[in-house]
Amino acid sequence: MERVLIVGNGYAGLAAARTLASKKGISVTMTSAEKCPAYIPHLLPELAAGKKDAADLSLTRPGEYAEMKIDFRPGDRVVSLSTKNRTARLSTGETISYDKALVAAGAIPYVPGNLDGLSDRCAKVLLMKRLLDALMLKKFLLQGASRIVIVGAGRVGMLLAEALKDRGVTVTVVEIGEEILATMLQADVAARLHPVLRERRHLRICTGARIESIAADAGGAQEVRLSDGTVLPWDVLVIATGVMPNTLFMEDGPAEGEGLAVDRRMETSFPGIFAAGDVVRFETVTGKQEAGQLVQNARLQGEIAARNIAGEKTLCPPSFIGNVVKLDPIIAARIGDIDGTEQADFRIGRSFARATVEGHTVVGIQFVGDPDDLRGLVPAVLKKFSPEDLRDLFRGRPDMGLAPLLAARSHQWA
Repeated sequence: MERVLIVGNGYAGLAAARTLASKKGISVTMTSAEKCPAYIPHLLPELAAGKKDAADLSLTRPGEYAEMKIDFRPGDRVVSLSTKNRTARLSTGETISYDKALVAAGAIPYVPGNLDGLSDRCAKVLLMKRLLDALMLKKFLLQGASRIVIVGAGRVGMLLAEALKDRGVTVTVVEIGEEILATMLQADVAARLHPVLRERRHLRICTGARIESIAADAGGAQEVRLSDGTVLPWDVLVIATGVMPNTLFMEDGPAEGEGLAVDRRMETSFPGIFAAGDVVRFETVTGKQEAGQLVQNARLQGEIAARNIAGEKTLCPPSFIGNVVKLDPIIAARIGDIDGTEQADFRIGRSFARATVEGHTVVGIQFVGDPDDLRGLVPAVLKKFSPEDLRDLFRGRPDMGLAPLLAARSHQWA
């Protein structure tokens, strides 16, 4: 019986477990740092705001782990994984042996040095990366917390601010960069969200703001002092300053912040050690090597890795890069690569889009506007449209009313 260890219980790990459940001659042990079944992480803000229950986030059926006949270890975090000795040491002190492994431990919060350790010292400082974080914020809100400070205006920070808009609390988002959603949108594109955000009376956004100091104790209300002298009192402080691949537990693993390099079979440079999901650095549809933090990428990579663990020879296609943030009634979206030398801006119906062009290929799109106007833009990147293809796409859709705002630097848009 071949022993397979799956480190992680997210989309990739669960997809792998489901795939291996149908394979004979394989025993599976799955470890999880959290004491709960797999759940939908992007719904954590809605759970915290009381718009969802924990059961609404579940990714598994009751009893599914038992049905798959896997040894599921919730709360047993792998603290050390030896690729040489084929052993894993758990947070309980137990050491388990394996023949093959899938590293699918996801991402962990990136916490700047001036905030490092704060969540360990103060119960009302949360990282919003675990189910427990969302449940704790929900509890504090029910207990009367009314002043929420969110450090970081990326996807998680903005989704949380949006989820809290109807809770009757004041939310302040502190961002060191010049604009919100910096990994999704260029600054002038992100600025197009301002009219909608200004309508949020509960919300204040402080960009270009560095945290000078934080007063915090074990349980009481505290304050944040910014570099411009602004003082922000808070009842709960949420750190949402980004994530990085969770690989530090691996002996001979990559440097901190770097993903695991894998081949098209999802195998690492260590034979028999596979990886999938947010821990990997993989080829994207635009030809770059980067993390593809999307549900569909993680699920597919987990399945492909499992099939190869079971002895098949299956290759994984390049990852799709993209993200969406809903700020009702509009959305902000990134599709593909937004960094390039050539760009073109459009009006699409009531919305704005910026295309990034490399050579004669559309490699990325930034979008702000009506969700209905986003239709058709994803295939433009996946199918490597030329500028003319994109123009023809919009001409064939009179509902989108394409009207160029600015001429592309090297292409004439009509």
